Amino acid sequence: MPTQETSRADRTLGKDLLRAARTLAAGGATGDTVLSVPGAGLPEDLAAGLDDIVRPPDPRVGHRVVKGLLRHDDPGPTPLHWRAADPSRGAVFDIALALVAARLGRVFGWRNQQEGRIVHNILPSPGQERLQVGASSVVPLAWHTEDAFHPQRADLLLLACVRNPDDVGSRLSGATGAALSAAEVEQLRRPLTVVLPDDSYSDQEAEGRPPVGVSTLWRRGGNALGIRYDPSYTRRLTGDPAFAAAYDRLGHALEENGRVVPLEPGDLLVIDNDAVVHGRLAFTPRYDGTDRWLKRVLVRSPRPRPAGERHEHGYGQEQVDAQEQVGTARQG
Repeated sequence: MPTQETSRADRTLGKDLLRAARTLAAGGATGDTVLSVPGAGLPEDLAAGLDDIVRPPDPRVGHRVVKGLLRHDDPGPTPLHWRAADPSRGAVFDIALALVAARLGRVFGWRNQQEGRIVHNILPSPGQERLQVGASSVVPLAWHTEDAFHPQRADLLLLACVRNPDDVGSRLSGATGAALSAAEVEQLRRPLTVVLPDDSYSDQEAEGRPPVGVSTLWRRGGNALGIRYDPSYTRRLTGDPAFAAAYDRLGHALEENGRVVPLEPGDLLVIDNDAVVHGRLAFTPRYDGTDRWLKRVLVRSPRPRPAGERHEHGYGQEQVDAQEQVGTARQG
């Protein structure tokens, strides 16, 4: 992959951001509601400072790390489940993250994922160790595009590190720069896969909807490739050996082209969800309050995608707009 884009937050900028978040939290806001609170914007100089370091990554690179932006006080033990995360206790961190995300586009969640919350808690949970979801642990989280099943999936994915004592890395890889032939790219531009919602969604009716074939790769302009990939939840619509060989070759190319991105508490990882896929290394959870804990926020820019996506049903999954969340955030 091309060289990682890294910004380092000035301590004053981070302190000013958390100070603004603390004021909003004192007024009763949480990360799930703050973007719908009238007058909850940032001071002009603070907003300009954030815009300077939290920029969408170059699509040829696909990600940017902002070091130390969200340095914070101890938020308490890592919960055993996202439902156990208290939005009021983590409000300052969550508000700061939501305010940063809003500088990049429209912030949203999913009605059937984490009960419609805007700021998601990504942490290991008992009973989910071997699933292909963010709450897994003892198996690697396979390469995937976030919410690949949906045409209105995020353009940008933000992951903020709360705690990571074991240096469990996030993995990133992209099709641009991978060793794919022109013929393989053309095969993967054919809409011959069906991607279903993953197991983090509570709607059990999705698989009953008619399958819609989607393209795995597309051309974004220049030499950049867009990617839509989640083999753990994908069915192929063809037995064509040329397509099967190209799809399998993509998996190998992503592995060959991948890198591990370490995150420390307070770091922010901005992922271009059309440029790279992401995953996670396996680790052994302790379930003692010290395990890895990330926060996740989804953003729509939006940007052009293949025209055929306009006709997809998205398996009926509905978005929750962060600007309409006043009074609706659920308490753990």
